[in-house]
Amino acid sequence: MFRQFRRFQLVIVGAILLCLLGGVYLFAARRSSKPDPSVERHTVDNSPGDALKYWTAERMRKAKPAKLPHIKGGDKGKQKPPHTSEPRNAD
Repeated sequence: MFRQFRRFQLVIVGAILLCLLGGVYLFAARRSSKPDPSVERHTVDNSPGDALKYWTAERMRKAKPAKLPHIKGGDKGKQKPPHTSEPRNAD
């Protein structure tokens, strides 16, 4: 009986320590994560209706694309399959 009680205590203590360790890990991970400085953030005060009125067909044609980050060597290991316009024949 005493051994079972002792084993139960060890399981409870282990579970408590595991929970504490997980809590410390989550707290530390949240504190150390910083927002990406390359991402620009801003608030929008206009309504969606105003945006629809602003983006006319003429403004859409004159719009310039946003600059996107370029990563060197991102596609080294990837191979794209050859593009064929003919459907494959199931032989």
